[in-house]
Amino acid sequence: MIMEYTSIPIYYNDKRYNVYQNELMNFFIFLTKVHPAFILDKSLKAQCRQFVLSACDELCDMNNITLADFQLRINELLVFLQDAHTFVNIEPLSLYPFSVRYFNGSFYLYSISSRYKNVTGKVITSMGGMDIIDIHKKLAGMLPAENKIKAGITGSHFLNNPSLIKRLGIDGDVLEIVFSDGDRINIDKENGTNNQPDQMTVIKPNAVTARQPMPYHYRIIDSICYFQFNEMFDSYTYQLGCQLSGETPDENIIHSLPFFTEFLEHMIQDMNQKGVSLLVVDMRYNGGGNSLLGNMLLEALNIHLSDIESYRTYIRPSSFLKEFYPFLLNKSAEMNDKTLAEQNQDRRMGKEVPLSKYKYTGKVVFIQGQNTFSSANYLLTTVKDNHLFPIIGMPTSQKPTCYGDIIPISLPFTGTKGYVSHSFFRRPDSLLDEETTLMPDTLINTSVADYLKGVDNCWDWIKRLNYLL
Repeated sequence: MIMEYTSIPIYYNDKRYNVYQNELMNFFIFLTKVHPAFILDKSLKAQCRQFVLSACDELCDMNNITLADFQLRINELLVFLQDAHTFVNIEPLSLYPFSVRYFNGSFYLYSISSRYKNVTGKVITSMGGMDIIDIHKKLAGMLPAENKIKAGITGSHFLNNPSLIKRLGIDGDVLEIVFSDGDRINIDKENGTNNQPDQMTVIKPNAVTARQPMPYHYRIIDSICYFQFNEMFDSYTYQLGCQLSGETPDENIIHSLPFFTEFLEHMIQDMNQKGVSLLVVDMRYNGGGNSLLGNMLLEALNIHLSDIESYRTYIRPSSFLKEFYPFLLNKSAEMNDKTLAEQNQDRRMGKEVPLSKYKYTGKVVFIQGQNTFSSANYLLTTVKDNHLFPIIGMPTSQKPTCYGDIIPISLPFTGTKGYVSHSFFRRPDSLLDEETTLMPDTLINTSVADYLKGVDNCWDWIKRLNYLL
């Protein structure tokens, strides 16, 4: 199912103000009507309104404001929601000829124009005279994120955007980048659009755990089954989405997509036949999707959902949500948009969740990482809060108690595109609601240098563990 961007309604359009000011005011009103945060935190509306009024003053002179500048202000407003699912895109009207990536607390140069030699893969210590630690802190106040890990991941993708660099307080004709080994480069602003980043960091793939292009795959190595779970999407997910939105499913798409239950059945049969004693579920590359696939996996691992504590899911009813998902809300929820409506995630529209006919009852280890997000974080939090299986790896980039279930939106005056959450998810152990990341049971760090060399400390740890079993 391809989700199309839906233009939000116009609630505010004052001819005394310019297009950016009207857009910001209109979007603020829209947020108060659809986002769950304004129900959960009654003080949030006043905080956001104060920011909006201040930002409108800054946006009064359109001659000195670009579309990207405006979109940055929108994202700064969304920081108040503490919801990484809700954001707007920033138009790359011009870019410096490099890109940066974030990994486990460090920013490194991922790609750059070939006119700069021997600097890709190096860890950055400062940009434009500003310490990278200070840049990281500022990014957390400029882009929607739920913890500093997500601020680093998201922010790294915009550190080549001149509008964001200027918003950080970095100015001048030359952008200097300094690396941890003492090397430095200077990038002229006029070259920012003339040289494409055609020199890439070489990342050596790990022989076993390198990311594969499919949503899920497995391989059996001796007595270990390595299961890489990259995406929570399948044919069932597509059909369910069509059902909720009132669309007619495309039979060609249905047949072209895999069924997760069929994959699980094949994998479990293979494991049982080959005497596998340890299943490794690697979710380090999983950015989410349909959380019901997580339920299917737990059932296949002989965990009955009726026996454990599950997430509690709440939806913010609104006329906009009703328009986008006409069959999502029940009638009582539709009548009351001032409170959150609790939903049962396991059954919608009377459609049973398909489950595997086979079970795996052996030992299981989950791996998580900084890119484990959304429904993937949801699954691992369920595992953690119920003490089901051990989890190893690094902290995730999302709060376990969080917002989600997005609607793709476009803004009516500028055409800016983005996403807004309509649901709130409360973790099984609500006493831990304030935690800003999901920590693994066993913390296993990997440096940028090891990562680039294909060293996987988690896999090495598992091989040692299996030897001792």
